[in-house]
Amino acid sequence: MERKEDRRIERTKETLRTTFKQLVLQQGYSKVKVKDIVEVANYNRTTFYVHYDGKEELAKEIIQLEMQRFLFEFCKPVRDNPVLDLRVMKPDGTDVFHYIKENRSYYDLLVIDDAVPGMQTALLDELKDIFHNRMYFLGEKASEINAPYFIHYRAYGIYGFILEWIRAGYDASPSEMARRIINLLHYQSSLMTQI
Repeated sequence: MERKEDRRIERTKETLRTTFKQLVLQQGYSKVKVKDIVEVANYNRTTFYVHYDGKEELAKEIIQLEMQRFLFEFCKPVRDNPVLDLRVMKPDGTDVFHYIKENRSYYDLLVIDDAVPGMQTALLDELKDIFHNRMYFLGEKASEINAPYFIHYRAYGIYGFILEWIRAGYDASPSEMARRIINLLHYQSSLMTQI
């Protein structure tokens, strides 16, 4: 019985999360109220408050869940290859841009004027963390390439690529975006490994 209830709770929370994202995209974060969320989701306020203290907690959960998923997708290539050679990596070897496009209900929120507080910095911070704690460049200049200022350079560069791609309506294919990122990373070193 507990499993059925757990699935029902998760289904309710997913409906609230989806509704919240839709409303923020339409109206902007500051205009969305709990009453709007429950009305569109066809729940009552009591149901909402069983799961969340307010829209801020809902937003925080959405960001945390998405950053976990982004991390999983972004790090797939180095998980599958103990030493990843960017010179031979094919753009189809990474799914992160397919993932972003498929989950545009979240990523479109990054470029709206009245964005969810913390959503933009969460992605940038996740990219910094990836290059600080999960991926390491190999080679004779490894200590310099893996230094904090290079980590920030890479994180901001990839973050900028993603934002501009979203702003342009995902005009380049996910494979083309992957090719561009591989080239950006390859200029620093061709070999990477997972920490």
